[in-house]
Amino acid sequence: MSDGSADVSRRALLRAGAGATAVSAATGTATAQEGTAAGGGNVRPVWPDYVSDATDEGYEDLRGQSEVTVTVGPGGNYSFGPTRIWIDEGTTIVFEWDSDFHNVLPESQPDGAEWEGSPGSETYDEGYSFESTLETGGMYAYYCQPHEQQGMKGAIAVGDGVETEQAGGGGGGGAPTLPDSAKSIGVATMFAMTATLGLAYFFIKYGGDYGEANEA
Repeated sequence: MSDGSADVSRRALLRAGAGATAVSAATGTATAQEGTAAGGGNVRPVWPDYVSDATDEGYEDLRGQSEVTVTVGPGGNYSFGPTRIWIDEGTTIVFEWDSDFHNVLPESQPDGAEWEGSPGSETYDEGYSFESTLETGGMYAYYCQPHEQQGMKGAIAVGDGVETEQAGGGGGGGAPTLPDSAKSIGVATMFAMTATLGLAYFFIKYGGDYGEANEA
């Protein structure tokens, strides 16, 4: 092979290797971003201080559903499950009693909202349920009157206009994790880069004259 041909081949190989590496890296980044975006991703509502001491039955992003369920006193606990939810405007919430002597009363709600919670201020027992459709966007907080001091509190974020923060910034979420698919692509990308650079080094060093490599 002539020196001119070797130079052209080397340049072509390096360009191909650089292109493959760039594409692999871009794909890995896109996959990682897609993984963290699922289910609301790392963004969560900023919950009111009122529920900071609530008995925690978890958080769920339930946007996209027309009807959701909150369990009142699940398993006899003084709690609401989930304790914190994020829903769309116009979503119907079904409160279902799983134990006795509870009610659902609003502690705070957005301006213009007229949510009254469970009918009256009386308590209800296991098997009771009622529905509320929240049309006004914003943050709602509520509690069970007999068990407020035991942490039986909850919060409802309604709509995309609520204040949000990154998970782990006080919203009760953990640090973001890298999805398995992104990890796999990262390993494959490193392998491809190593193989490409090794081949490029061999080609540059010996210029396509493999007889020289064999003699060495």
